[in-house]
Amino acid sequence: MSQEENMKSTMHYFYVELADLLSVDAALMLNHLIYWIATNSMKGINHIDGRFWTYNTIEDFKQYFPYWTTAQIRRILKNLAFQGAIIKGNHNKCKYDRTLWYALKEEKYLLTNFNPIDKINEWKEMY
Repeated sequence: MSQEENMKSTMHYFYVELADLLSVDAALMLNHLIYWIATNSMKGINHIDGRFWTYNTIEDFKQYFPYWTTAQIRRILKNLAFQGAIIKGNHNKCKYDRTLWYALKEEKYLLTNFNPIDKINEWKEMY
């Protein structure tokens, strides 16, 4: 299976509590960001200014979310930042690299209460 096929077969889910607060699309994207930030935290990488960060281009996000357009992805990320759920930054080594980085505004709260890695481990133990 190719990487693209593998990403399309990935399960996407969201926490209802976050969807009630933000929107279903925002909850899906936030779950994705929380997963990668939690992964980076466990690996001890991308720790900048007291936060763990993840980064992706819009095209990279499109591979994870093939059902969203480029405009939808931009809108969802913009809304997450506007609503105060995420922080955007540019921590690239090369100044010409415009890839955006994302951190959680309330990192400890979100990683403690909405960490998808915890659910993955629960599911693995159940089945």
